[in-house]
Amino acid sequence: MTPEIVTRIYAEQIKSQYARMPTSFLGSVFSAGTYLAVVHPVLPAWQWMLWGTLMLAQALGRGLLWRAYQRCRQPAQETRLWARRALWGSAVSGCIWGLGAWLVFPSDHVEYQLFFMFLVASMGSLSAIASASYLPAFYAYTLPTILPIAVTLVFQDSLMLKILGVISLGYLPVISTFAHNLGRSVIESFRLRFENLDLLRQVTERKEQVEEASREKSMFLAAASHDLRQPLHALALQTHLLAAAGLTPAQQHLVDGMRTSIVAMTGLFDALLDMSRLDAGVIPVHERPVALQEIFLQLAQQFQPDANIRQLGLRFRATGAVVRSDSQLLGLLMSNLVSNAIRYTARGGVLVAARRCAAGIRVEVWDTGCGIPAKDQRAIFKPFHQVGNPERDRSKGLGLGLAIVERLARLLGVELSLRSEPGRGSRFSVLLPEANVLPSVVAVKDDAQPVSLTLLVGVVVIMVDNEAEIRAATTALLESWGCKVMTASSAQEALTRAATMQGKPQLLICDYRLGADTTGLQLIDLLREEFNDDIPALVLTGDTGPEVLQEVEAADCTILHKPVQPEALQRNMALLLARNPV
Repeated sequence: MTPEIVTRIYAEQIKSQYARMPTSFLGSVFSAGTYLAVVHPVLPAWQWMLWGTLMLAQALGRGLLWRAYQRCRQPAQETRLWARRALWGSAVSGCIWGLGAWLVFPSDHVEYQLFFMFLVASMGSLSAIASASYLPAFYAYTLPTILPIAVTLVFQDSLMLKILGVISLGYLPVISTFAHNLGRSVIESFRLRFENLDLLRQVTERKEQVEEASREKSMFLAAASHDLRQPLHALALQTHLLAAAGLTPAQQHLVDGMRTSIVAMTGLFDALLDMSRLDAGVIPVHERPVALQEIFLQLAQQFQPDANIRQLGLRFRATGAVVRSDSQLLGLLMSNLVSNAIRYTARGGVLVAARRCAAGIRVEVWDTGCGIPAKDQRAIFKPFHQVGNPERDRSKGLGLGLAIVERLARLLGVELSLRSEPGRGSRFSVLLPEANVLPSVVAVKDDAQPVSLTLLVGVVVIMVDNEAEIRAATTALLESWGCKVMTASSAQEALTRAATMQGKPQLLICDYRLGADTTGLQLIDLLREEFNDDIPALVLTGDTGPEVLQEVEAADCTILHKPVQPEALQRNMALLLARNPV
């Protein structure tokens, strides 16, 4: 044991001794009082009164000592002092009991003698239990209690009393052995407790360090993501404007390549965003009856071109199954599974099917790809883990697809399973509950309905962003769609210019980060208050941290994450105006 553990155990021994002290001194008073109530008729008054007074005095003294210990704020720092006081208290109590062998031990009344011996033996046994945590106190009490009565009995004339005296002497090593064994067990329990507490403290500290490191990493990634998304967002807008500028075929080919690269980078950022949103717990689940065939048709439209380019077969087995789930989240889950299957299949094809089983509907994605070794089948659901891609080939993805699938399955509360054999392919499946209601009874969401982009013509927009390049590109883009744009670089400038407007804006587009003291959400609240109207608003942000996601999700705004593709910006503006007609 370390010196620190030894010191803590010693302090705990004394603490335990004081915790049992009331039982000890109150038990002494009760036992002595009972005995005196019986024996006083056969004793001189001064003897039993003296012994009774001493017994009360020691009980009062030990009671005051116990109270002083309880009121001490830091008794562990004065352990040795309190140990000496407890030792003296036990010794005084033991000496008073030993004095009883001469003061209250009537030589002519065997029955009283036996009664006194019974009390002494009982108190000795209780002392072994009460003082086992601190053996010096046990000996300080037991030896002066038992030795006087044992010696007195040995020198009595009666053979029976002599034998009892010898038995009393033999009782000492027996009770001492018991106290030693019990004391070792108590000290061992103290040691284990302190070692476990130290281990728990170390684990807690380590956990806090890991969590702090994770927070710092998340902050770094969020900051890096934001700083990278800003110029990429401006580049996406500028490239869109450039593509509409009447270029030569060769120039148009270069611009198309730029847009392809921007879309690829946006896809990587979106995958990171999906992970961040899932980890932040800000994605609500809206369960309703979902026809799997509708999801299969959407997946076919999404992935058939890619499968054709790779010369892979992509088949969806028709099904009439209806499950209960969130259609968007289930579609995202299936999209990641099909994308992963196509990406890692070189020959053959991919089959997507659904079949009924006793527990519900099992949706399966089969592929004839490279397969996954058994040792990697758990690891593939971890972020950035890829099998067979040590060179980090971008065409094989970022390694987030299956991590997103695992989190989506957990969010939807469905069972995700995998069967795979290297060289022969894999089968991913999710077990979904079957719905009892047909999906036709469920209303289609507004954002699924077609909207007219002509709604943007003549719309007055306040656009606020502290990046000059983004303001210029966004303004040019919005004006090309027929919007009337008022721009500002800060919240104060936006409020100042808004106060001079003749009418009111129909749409607000604000960056989330506008300065050290103001966010886009705060500015939107101020502008809505300024015009006394719940103006529809878009919040653009390069932040993907959980705090930002939770804050924006709670606000009555639409959030778009940079880099925003012009088509997505155009459609979301039209959707907001369609839901909030002027």
